[in-house]
Amino acid sequence: MSVTNNAVVSAALGYVEANPAELDVVRDLVILALLGPPITLSGTLPAHLACRAVVVTPDWRVLQTNDTVLPGWQFPGGHVADEDCSLLGSALRQLHEFTGIDPNLLRPESTLPWDLAAMPVDPVPELDEPEHVHYDFLYLLHLAARELMPEMALAAGTDARWVPANEVPGRLGTKLRRGSQLAAASR
Repeated sequence: MSVTNNAVVSAALGYVEANPAELDVVRDLVILALLGPPITLSGTLPAHLACRAVVVTPDWRVLQTNDTVLPGWQFPGGHVADEDCSLLGSALRQLHEFTGIDPNLLRPESTLPWDLAAMPVDPVPELDEPEHVHYDFLYLLHLAARELMPEMALAAGTDARWVPANEVPGRLGTKLRRGSQLAAASR
């Protein structure tokens, strides 16, 4: 069973309900999902989804990967697969594929994305892929302690690093800093 456009619209609207100032980020996504072909298929243009895992430890370090597909450090994840039953499930599956981290070691913050970003993608002539937009659904996943996790079994050509949440830029970085401050205040 694949993730339907209705499930995408539901997640996007739930995200906007929790983040009303970010309506502009999801408006076009909702319209495309309501009126177009399956938005979760990687070939759907002018935009489609990608799901990513933002793994955070109690000391608010986040996991980033660097692989041969996308240049630079990213949060592990990518395109939704036909066998994915949910967007969160897609992020967990891909995290496991990229890093070997057992999804059972993680506690999702929510079934809704922690952040949602529209990311322009340059054309890739070798793949006959035109310019398009990835709507990245980023899910916050809590890992009790890095020490509980066995050595990561990284996919070929993938590197990993743990960075302090306060070094993550942009809106996601702001949300992570706020989350770390709330966690520190509740201790």
